Amino acid sequence: MTEWSDMKPGVYAGISNSAYHAGPGISKSGLDLIRKSPAHYQHSRTAERREPTPDQRLGTLAHALILEPESFWDCYAQPFVAPENALATTDDMKARLRELGEKISGSKGELTERLRAADPSAVFLDDARAEYAAEVGEQEIVTADEIAKVEAMRGAFFANESAGKLFAPGAGVAELSCYWVDEETGVLCRCRPDFWRFNGVIADLKTCRDASFDGFQKSIWDWRYHVQAAFYLDGIREAIRQGGFHGVEELPEPAHFVFGALEKVEPYASATYLAVPEMLEIGRREYRKDLRTYADCLSSDKWPGYGDKIQPISLPEWVLRREAYATEEQGVFIS
Repeated sequence: MTEWSDMKPGVYAGISNSAYHAGPGISKSGLDLIRKSPAHYQHSRTAERREPTPDQRLGTLAHALILEPESFWDCYAQPFVAPENALATTDDMKARLRELGEKISGSKGELTERLRAADPSAVFLDDARAEYAAEVGEQEIVTADEIAKVEAMRGAFFANESAGKLFAPGAGVAELSCYWVDEETGVLCRCRPDFWRFNGVIADLKTCRDASFDGFQKSIWDWRYHVQAAFYLDGIREAIRQGGFHGVEELPEPAHFVFGALEKVEPYASATYLAVPEMLEIGRREYRKDLRTYADCLSSDKWPGYGDKIQPISLPEWVLRREAYATEEQGVFIS
């Protein structure tokens, strides 16, 4: 069984982020949904994409500014600046109408139209904002607060010696798109490494709440970063072997995966962590299992949820271990 797709295996430059995410192939985020349940993955294919949370948007902006600073302002627009004396609220409009000797009762729309007629030179905040959005076109407008934060995050990140060297501009290539066909299952897979260094290291930027050793270790487990590291290293090697490079000079086969963890709150502390072999092996076992589940669902066109049979259930393992330990301690005390 082979998943149909026009995308050929290989490593590609020049594919936009939006085109990559809308394109073919199963990604690590797709495997995360498969692990939750195939039904969740299938739903995600047709569900309307939600607006990012402020935290998610901040992470996206930080990625763009740190990884591709030279093209940041091609994708984003400077903050909107309200014109002086722009009328924003009904109170603003009523005050101006009062100055002109006009009636001040009515809805905001009625006040707006009355003011337009009485004072054609009046400037309305909503109009100015809409005009600016039309002017910048597809560029996303950032706020002054957002750009101040991500610039501070970038400055703090590159002040960290190991992070600064790891993601140094000119030390690698950012945001290449990699595609390969998994030999066991026949499905098309994809990944998009943050930064592929010329020394064969894949560097991945993670914005987070806690970049400390213990805090990030928990994030690795919660967000399955160990799966990502194994999936990316194995997949990039396969993409090179199966299709080579397109639109970019050849890069060395990746040998290591390193995380750059950057906190999203002041003082924007950061750290770098190398994915060790035992972590990669566990991640590899997990993504192999997920790929087999995905392939089975593609073949049968059945996308089950959590199961349709009664399942025995108990408390989480850590609770059972705690209770077993407490019982053992109590026994020792009594004896």
